[in-house]
Amino acid sequence: MKLVVDRGNTLFKLGVFDNQDLVEVRYLQELGKSTLEDILQRFDVSKTILCSVGGNLSQDLTDLLKAKTTFLSMSDTLSFPININYNNPHTLGKDRIAAMVGAREMLKGQNIAVIDAGSCICIDLVDADAVYRGGVITPGLGMKYRALHTFTANLPLLYLDEKHYDCCQNSTEGCIRSGVQNGTIFELEGFVSWCKELCKDLRIVVSGGDADFVARGLKEETIVDKHIVLKGLNVILDANTKE
Repeated sequence: MKLVVDRGNTLFKLGVFDNQDLVEVRYLQELGKSTLEDILQRFDVSKTILCSVGGNLSQDLTDLLKAKTTFLSMSDTLSFPININYNNPHTLGKDRIAAMVGAREMLKGQNIAVIDAGSCICIDLVDADAVYRGGVITPGLGMKYRALHTFTANLPLLYLDEKHYDCCQNSTEGCIRSGVQNGTIFELEGFVSWCKELCKDLRIVVSGGDADFVARGLKEETIVDKHIVLKGLNVILDANTKE
């Protein structure tokens, strides 16, 4: 069994894999040693990979993983089943790479746009030849709501409301929601249209905490897979370790 640990900006996401099958997922605000020990023992974990964009894992947790399993830390020095065309691969988000690998594993031989709708919204394009063509980073829905509240004197702090708002609203709350939520969808549709000019017959994979909202809003057909980063890390772990 294998353990994949994805430390994002807000949560720890843990996935336990039996070969390619994801058998357990946990979302945690904090990851303690006792929780990690329980997972390692209960599932007889032999290999682990850590991907962190939200800070380093504590030394005691890292030492535990190294002592109990074959341990990898996600970095651009590992082998990937996609070719990274980026000016400085070291600065490309590890979670973005993992999401692209996961999507490519699911849709081999196809052009893919991966939309990760989390704290930030990232759009990354992988072509049918498994070449990364580049991407976009833009503020996520929650970040936009917080920015409007933080950098103004009177606008309230709001959060994502899953219901649809028409474009023109007649209240301050409604105007904010229309601007943030409709504006985000319009923005993404523009980027998707741009990507389709670069790569025909484009498939769209949406992940992240706000994936359902984004997928419902887009006019294009999408595949929603909130575990695409975990699945990609599992592929990378297999590609870089020997049985």
